[in-house]
Amino acid sequence: MSAADWTHQEQSVAKHAFETGKQRSIEALIVILREQSELLDTPESIWKFHDFLSSERFQYEGRSEFDTANILFTLADMIKQNLINYDDLEGLEKTKLSKIKAMAMF
Repeated sequence: MSAADWTHQEQSVAKHAFETGKQRSIEALIVILREQSELLDTPESIWKFHDFLSSERFQYEGRSEFDTANILFTLADMIKQNLINYDDLEGLEKTKLSKIKAMAMF
């Protein structure tokens, strides 16, 4: 979907939901990191912690840019991860919401 397929209001709604999801992902990650850091007691646990954090960074950076061409996929993924909910998407046209709901099922 190109930027031309989005009204100004829809772009605003999608951008706000996207930013909300990013912020919630960081908040959830901080909780997990605090919990996991308390379990560090061996070199292996440290490297496992490092690998986990690297993977999370890769995922976060992969969704760090708002892109209307891929935003439906990104929002569906955020729905699946419980980072946003459908109330956060209020204001999007029904077709876009239907696509997001369908993609979030898989």
